[in-house]
Amino acid sequence: MKITFLGTRGGYPMGGQTSCARIEGNCGSLIIDLGSTLLFEHPDWVAEADHVLMTHLHPDHIAHLASLVIARLNLPAAEGDVSFVAPESIRDYMQFSGLEQVPGWRQKELVPSEWGGFTLSAIQTRHPRKNHAYRIYDGNTTLVWTGDCSYSEELADFCAGTDVLVCEASMKEEHIDNALEWGHMTPGMFARLMNEAQPALAVSTHYTELEPADFAAIVRPLLNENIELVTAFDGFELVIPVTM
Repeated sequence: MKITFLGTRGGYPMGGQTSCARIEGNCGSLIIDLGSTLLFEHPDWVAEADHVLMTHLHPDHIAHLASLVIARLNLPAAEGDVSFVAPESIRDYMQFSGLEQVPGWRQKELVPSEWGGFTLSAIQTRHPRKNHAYRIYDGNTTLVWTGDCSYSEELADFCAGTDVLVCEASMKEEHIDNALEWGHMTPGMFARLMNEAQPALAVSTHYTELEPADFAAIVRPLLNENIELVTAFDGFELVIPVTM
């Protein structure tokens, strides 16, 4: 499995691309969230982007959703509609944007167990807007992508046994009350989730109040020594060994 992080920032402060990633597995590829313009620097990826997971419909995760649909209509290599899996209605978003008549997309009513060759499941996390954490298996590697969330025992149980756990890294520890209210992670909550879930790789993304290096410096001493910490950044490519 290979993950290309096309956007790793939260909504504020700016200075980078917001949430978006491309996952390549033995069975194909999919996109998670559409907050980054970097995706559109790869027309072949846009043409192939017919399976898109949306964690939730906050602006930093869906800013370029309509752009993807429209771009594919103008690419001869793009075949068929974009298929979305999301916790809320994509149609409502398109109607709100005045784009309800734009063709080329559809939404799965439920989270399918098999989708584009991947095995898929989801759980709702603690976040003000309905957010899905997704568990994705490509036949070799299991990945959990949390989207926006704060810690919960239910989330830890959902993540248990995964090879790779990609989790948001939004808040400073001194703002834990805000993190709980707004549905985001502090370094302490991030470390607790990882220590309970026990992935081989813990990956941080969605930086808001802390830069990646500062977040990592706080988290590393809190993690069990058998968990490797990886800090994602815009444009970062993470290749996950098959033997993991």
